[in-house]
Amino acid sequence: MIDLKLLRTLQALQQSGTLVAAADQLCLTQSALSHQLKEAESYLGAALYLRKSQPVSFSPQGQLLLELAAQVLPLVAQAETQLKGKSLSRIRLAVECHACFHWLMPAVKAFGLLQPQCPVEFSAEIEHNALDALLSDELDLVLTTDQRELAGCYFEALFEMELCLGVSADHPLALQPFITAQQLKQNTLLGYPLPLDRQDLYRYVLAPAGLEAKFRTVAQSSQILQLIAAGQGVALLPRWLMEPYRAQGLLAVVPIGQHGLFRTMYAVCRQGQQEANPLRQLLEQISLHQPS
Repeated sequence: MIDLKLLRTLQALQQSGTLVAAADQLCLTQSALSHQLKEAESYLGAALYLRKSQPVSFSPQGQLLLELAAQVLPLVAQAETQLKGKSLSRIRLAVECHACFHWLMPAVKAFGLLQPQCPVEFSAEIEHNALDALLSDELDLVLTTDQRELAGCYFEALFEMELCLGVSADHPLALQPFITAQQLKQNTLLGYPLPLDRQDLYRYVLAPAGLEAKFRTVAQSSQILQLIAAGQGVALLPRWLMEPYRAQGLLAVVPIGQHGLFRTMYAVCRQGQQEANPLRQLLEQISLHQPS
């Protein structure tokens, strides 16, 4: 029979691309997942995916079930939320963007005035695996600039921000109209304590140009800004974060590339909870207090 378990399995297989990754996402062994799919194919009398395809490809019958999953699973999640009750007694929040706290706190304060009985709890210790924690019900809301195809997650775009290179006011790059990857080769690169593949300067500027990078990691945005102003390195940061320092003549803000580098900030919750109160009110306050 066609059940929710089968639909979730096929959706996980589509998103992950392999049986091994799908089994891991569903907390199953690969053999158990293969057995489940074989039983479904036997019942339906048709293959659902093409063996030995990498990433996995689906048969017309599998595609039909994937379309059904895309329609049905969000409705099921929404119904579950409504049946359990829409109101949250607290909102557990993690932020995957270190610079976010500079604009987030006014939004949280305004939300607290509207919902004094619903505290916002920050979970900094799981910020690097936040979406996994969201799906396992350890979090209620994640703020991130990384939009991913992930079953059970609802992404809502909040605002777009420009990432620029911050350099000291007397740095040679301060006179450039924009920055290229090659111009960064001889500079000390400052970044947050993140793996290399999550450093924005590496992901979006250096890696596409085939350049290696080594970062001096700094925990706080304020410390990075002070090091930039002192000529101790350069860093990729949101324009709005550096603008007060630029206005004081402490550093220069230079665009990345001829057309600039822009990223979208997303709020992520479990599918079906996006209209739940007071989560919706917090999202509204975050949008109202977005950086300018």
